[in-house]
Amino acid sequence: MKRMFIMIILVSMFIMLAISGYSYASTGQAKENDVLKLRIANVTQVDHPMNKGCELFAKKIDESTNGRIKITNYPARQLGDDRELFEQVQHGALDIALVSAAPVGSTSILAAALQLPFLFNDWNQWLKVMNDKVTEDLFAGFEKNNVKALAAFDSGFRHVVTVAKPVHSVEDFKGLKFRTAESPLHVDIFKSLGASPTPIPYGEIYTCLQNRVIDGLEMDLPAIIMEKHYEVAKFVTLTKHFTWPGILMVNLKLWNSLSVEDQQLFAKTAKEVMAEMIGYIKSQEAKSMDTLKANGITVIELSKEQRQGMINATQGVVEEYFQKDPTIKAFYEYANSVKE
Repeated sequence: MKRMFIMIILVSMFIMLAISGYSYASTGQAKENDVLKLRIANVTQVDHPMNKGCELFAKKIDESTNGRIKITNYPARQLGDDRELFEQVQHGALDIALVSAAPVGSTSILAAALQLPFLFNDWNQWLKVMNDKVTEDLFAGFEKNNVKALAAFDSGFRHVVTVAKPVHSVEDFKGLKFRTAESPLHVDIFKSLGASPTPIPYGEIYTCLQNRVIDGLEMDLPAIIMEKHYEVAKFVTLTKHFTWPGILMVNLKLWNSLSVEDQQLFAKTAKEVMAEMIGYIKSQEAKSMDTLKANGITVIELSKEQRQGMINATQGVVEEYFQKDPTIKAFYEYANSVKE
């Protein structure tokens, strides 16, 4: 009787689950009434270009599937910092993330290709490279890390910001303590320019500038405004030494569980969003420039010769990274070949 009673309970539970339409996908993702519910996360604030890209990606997938796939976005470090998000996607604790290339580079050297110094001059060149097979080949290497890399959502060109000493040439970097991201590539770049790289957490930049723990940093224009760096740093040099891309990545097990049609949809949508966000970045950069000038910040535009001096100083770093993986060299050479 006891066994019969247990069987009745189990059958009843099964019937209730069937009626509710609730099931669990083989990947461990919740499905309710045939709706696949996924999560995407990033570290940026709501108005930041990267977060806007995540929001747009989720919206487009929802619309394209008539609500069959719903993606909930978690910005502003709600689920962790870049390294934590990367690890969560690798291990399947998180479905999708947009992770900055710099911290990814500590795990996969391939990410360094996206930020080799002075490789990109403008957004037309950047988009041409990102839509080429050379980038697909580069991203294919991330599968070794248990993630499927779909596209790069950027946040803008990076520039040099200094507290008291303007930077016009390579010589001006000498003796300056420069905040860099915790990235071997970034440290190498600023060492080659003659600065003293000082990796510190993002959230400590303002205080370190204010207390002169550092003399400057490299940052995109919108972030200079959002983080109020301009209150304590009075010079911005438009170096455009690299952009700041985030890699849109999906857990590989989840990716392999998707139908071919859904995989194609994800890949296509990622590329669409990547391109559409460039317009938003340009508008944010222009708005930020106006704000900087309105607040009395000195904005320095480099001559062709001044920028070339910085390119020459960092060429050794480029050649060093060529030796690390042939895919990096192929990426660089193609990007360099399509400069306008």
